[in-house]
Parts: sequence; structure tokens; C-alpha cells
Amino acid sequence: MGRCSAKALNLHKLLHVWTIMVATFICLSDSKCDFQAIFNFGDSNSDTGGFWAAFPAQSGPFGMTYFKKPTGRASDGRLIVDFLEPKNLPSPDIFGRSLYTFHIGQNDFTSNLGAIGVGGVRQYLPQVVSQIAGTIKELYALGGRAFLVLNLAPVGCYPSFLEGLPLSELDAFGCSISYNNAVQDYNNMLRETLAQTRASLQSASLIYVDSSSALLELFRHPTNHGLKYGTKSCCGHGGGAYNYDRQVYCGNTKVINGSTVTATACDDPYNYVSWDGIHATDAANKLVTWAIINGSY
Repeated sequence: MGRCSAKALNLHKLLHVWTIMVATFICLSDSKCDFQAIFNFGDSNSDTGGFWAAFPAQSGPFGMTYFKKPTGRASDGRLIVDFLEPKNLPSPDIFGRSLYTFHIGQNDFTSNLGAIGVGGVRQYLPQVVSQIAGTIKELYALGGRAFLVLNLAPVGCYPSFLEGLPLSELDAFGCSISYNNAVQDYNNMLRETLAQTRASLQSASLIYVDSSSALLELFRHPTNHGLKYGTKSCCGHGGGAYNYDRQVYCGNTKVINGSTVTATACDDPYNYVSWDGIHATDAANKLVTWAIINGSY
């Protein structure tokens, strides 16, 4: 825990999570809880290796902090779902005794930003919210009862999207105003839709987690939480404010303007919020997870 625990996070004011429900529902540090497994529905923010198991192997420096080798995770170490993971083996009644986590939506938001802009992306975000709610209802019909839905991260603070933006587009903390406003609109829509879904599933524990605000706090005030860099990538190329180059991704080598360059990792990822300009570091994921579990530090 070391450097990350040097200063206590005060994120309970930011997380719109019902603390009592989280304590009784997740209670990962309480022996009374008995979740047999976690079924995660997510993108690269919570993929523990599925993509890279099906496609060519991931290369270093991914995994350098915790696993000491690439494991298919888009980080230098663990993801939020790793910190939530139960350690016991599943039983035959696994579906009714499992935690279902949803950490998804970022790709839907970001994949077409360059082509259609924020206004265009906003138009199909309701479909994403509807699909999440529909999937929860399907899982409930199969016996699922415990659901944890993390909202969309503040992508307006991600180095990959900040690179090249004019200063007039940035707020006082160096994050994109329009991107994060759109994220907030999406998260409000998700929260309202889940409230309606919760009302229709009488036996379900359905928790909306405002992990976005927890991560936003780290981007805005990294030094308050034992970190040093908010909107700067640990693994990247180019240095400067963001250390991110769209032409060469973390761990890759490419010839640019006649020179061979490699996007390498920093020596101290524990000081960064952003791992590769798109995903969070092990340190940031740990801090956000602790906020989810405890409500504060």
C-alpha cells in the first residue's frame, strides 16, 4: 500500500453510493459476505486478459508494477475488478451468489469523438444506458441479485484526448470542459435509468457507483492523495504536459520522421493517475476501489 496510503482520500462526499448498502452488499473485508464469484461486463478498463488470450500476446511494459509481466490488463498492474475479486472457488449455485459488475461505456463514448464530435456521441449514449439496464434484467431473470454499476470515467482528463486541444477548451484543472460535461450528462442518465430498473427488480441489490467523481478528484488533485501527476501519462512518448503521442502507443516502437522512437514507461507509475493516456494505473485503481468499498479514507 505504501505511497498510496500516505494520505487519506476523502471521497465519501464525491461517491453517490449508499454507504450502508455498500457495507452490507459488498463487504469484501467482512467474513459474513459470501460472494462466490464476480461476473464482469466491461471494456479494457476491466478486462483481466480475455482480449489478449484470443489475440496476439500483450507486450511490456504492461503489468510491470504488480505482476512483473504482461497479463492482458491495460495497466501497469491491477484493475478495480481485481481489488474486488473474491478468493474462494465458485459453487453450483453460483449465479445467485455472485456479484455482477458493469464497468463499460468508455469505448462507446470515445471511439467516434474524432469523427462526429461530442454532439454526435451524445445521440447514441441513451442506447448504451438502455443496453446496460436490459442486461441487468436478463441476469436477474437467470438468478442474479447483486449488481454494481460503475459510471463513465472523466475522459476529458485523459491525456489521449487532451493532446492537441486548445487551452480555451480546458478548465482550471487542465481537463476538457465539453468532454466532461458530456460524461456528466451520460452519468446522470445512467443513474436515473438504474433507479427505475431498481424499482422493478424487488429482490435485487443494484448499486450505482460514481467512480467518475473519485477518479476526477485524483486527476484534479493528485498530490492530495499521494500521487504527483494527474493529466500526464506514465507510459508514452513525447514528454511535455501529457507524454502522449497518437502515433506510437505505450510499449510500441515506430519510425517517425526518419527516427525510431519507442513509447516507454516511467520508473514511478505509483505517482501517476494515467498509465497510458487511456487507462488508469494500479495506484489510481487501488484508490478508487478503496473509495468504493469504504466510502472514504
